[in-house]
Amino acid sequence: MHGRRWRTSLTLRVASIYQQILGKQLDLLDSGVRRFHCLRGAHRLTGHCSIRAAESSIGKLISALLRLPAATAGAELNFDLQADEHEEVWTRHFPRKTMRSRLQPAANGLLAECIGPARLLFSLKADDGALKMQLEAIRIFGLPWPKRWLPEIWGMEHGDEDRFHFDVGARFHHFGLLVAYSGYLNLPDTEPTP
Repeated sequence: MHGRRWRTSLTLRVASIYQQILGKQLDLLDSGVRRFHCLRGAHRLTGHCSIRAAESSIGKLISALLRLPAATAGAELNFDLQADEHEEVWTRHFPRKTMRSRLQPAANGLLAECIGPARLLFSLKADDGALKMQLEAIRIFGLPWPKRWLPEIWGMEHGDEDRFHFDVGARFHHFGLLVAYSGYLNLPDTEPTP
């Protein structure tokens, strides 16, 4: 074998951040949710959404600080995903507003989502094929937010082979709704490798 070099390459597939957090619960999710949370690399997904926005003055101020989207019905949604085994960056291109967040695994099996100056910590749970998120804590500018003032935040995802559906929202008990949006993203044709 004169002059010939044999090369071997070993590509290790490291679990996505959602696979790391959910473990075997990932297998209990609808196929669309499972496919979405196994995507890695750069992806541009398209879909539609409807958005309800804050109505109170304080709600509008908090929404502006967090760059939350404005109210709209049946709007196109472009979603950019940048994902590896350490973090995911979600960039949601709503009409007239772009909202970006960074997601990472956190201590105690929680998911951390950073939006502007806020760091939200969620527990994740598979429930009848859907993925449900439960807010556990918030830090603003690095300082802990008092538990008794935590907003009600809901996040539920479900799906099928071709679409990833979401229903997300936040409201404060005294200030009312901050934002609520629901809709879907069309999934890419290729099946991600777990």
